[in-house]
Amino acid sequence: MRNLVTRFLTGIIIGGLFWLAFASLPSFYFSLILFGILVCIVVFEWKRLFKVTKPLFWLIMPFYPILPFALLIYMNQQPEYHDLLFYLFILVFSFDTGSYLVGSLIGKHKIAPHISPGKTWEGLFGGYLFAIIGFRLMLWEQGVSRKIPFILWYAIILSTLSLAGDLFESWLKRRARIKDSGSFLPGHGGFLDRFDGIMFVVFFFYFWRNYLIKIFDIV
Repeated sequence: MRNLVTRFLTGIIIGGLFWLAFASLPSFYFSLILFGILVCIVVFEWKRLFKVTKPLFWLIMPFYPILPFALLIYMNQQPEYHDLLFYLFILVFSFDTGSYLVGSLIGKHKIAPHISPGKTWEGLFGGYLFAIIGFRLMLWEQGVSRKIPFILWYAIILSTLSLAGDLFESWLKRRARIKDSGSFLPGHGGFLDRFDGIMFVVFFFYFWRNYLIKIFDIV
């Protein structure tokens, strides 16, 4: 329980600072933050997953994590797509928070025990619920009216992509026999541990960006 409270409180602080930087700083400076996080992942965390001398170290890195962060920075720098990141971050953070809280409190049935022992079906549905609520609150705050089936559809699709990103990173850590990708974020591991879901979801947002700015009424 103490670990749950510590992780929750540090998550609020870290998430609050991240959100403050996104909402308050000029796009260029927030892009620098994203680039700095990518550098930390590549320089300090990636070598924990793969040995520098192994071909996989160099073959996978351009597509994961470099490409997802390049897409985040590109969208952040484009005024017409910048606000899409607001939806992306809140959806993924809502799903992660719900999954962790519900899974920690009542989770019993494992999703993939050999890849990520902490992931449970109870946590998954808790994450879906938090993502749906978070998505609905975002649309309401932005003055966008959408029907419930639309909210359910998008929240579940994006949450499932986030889960896939989480499981993929867990598989990489399992393969390397480590618990966390790093120790930059107290109670949360490394940057890769916190951005694994975002790094999968950003592909959906990027490829459908022109459609999403219309359905989210972004002008």
